[in-house]
Amino acid sequence: MLWFRLRPTFEIPLPLDRGEVIERFRRAEQQVAKPELFRMFGEYGELHLPRPEHRLWSPHLSFYVSEPGPGVGAGHCSIHGRFAPRVDVWTVVWIAYLALLFTSFFGAALGVSQWQLGDSMWGLWVAAGALVLLGTLYLVAHLGQQWSSDQMHQLRAHLEEIMRGARVQSREL
Repeated sequence: MLWFRLRPTFEIPLPLDRGEVIERFRRAEQQVAKPELFRMFGEYGELHLPRPEHRLWSPHLSFYVSEPGPGVGAGHCSIHGRFAPRVDVWTVVWIAYLALLFTSFFGAALGVSQWQLGDSMWGLWVAAGALVLLGTLYLVAHLGQQWSSDQMHQLRAHLEEIMRGARVQSREL
């Protein structure tokens, strides 16, 4: 199984000044002229898939043009990219995570209280069930990431195409 093959984050070092890279991306955004697919917000940018290609676990790619790290000379910067689920899916998943965590915590607290009182400890069953559902949700999220790996590669290729068009070349491309 390709469990850890995909990297949700990546870094592309560039031998260019940060301000120049941002300006070139700005010009590329104007040339693409599809704000629903490619947007720049200062040093932050996003790439999205066309709406007809969306699936439940379809990702989007966000990237940030960062300053050089310590020990790196002037005139260098990096692009830090991150694949993430769409915001609407991500919000629902996190709400489910939080609800299941709260349920398991309070179920365990209820179960311990019931145990101390000598009652039936059905609260522990609630906690265990919530933890099983939490693990299942985690597993489904990882499988969803694998099911959308083709779209992650598509977004990365689109970023590299935009970089070539904007003449923002790294040593990796």
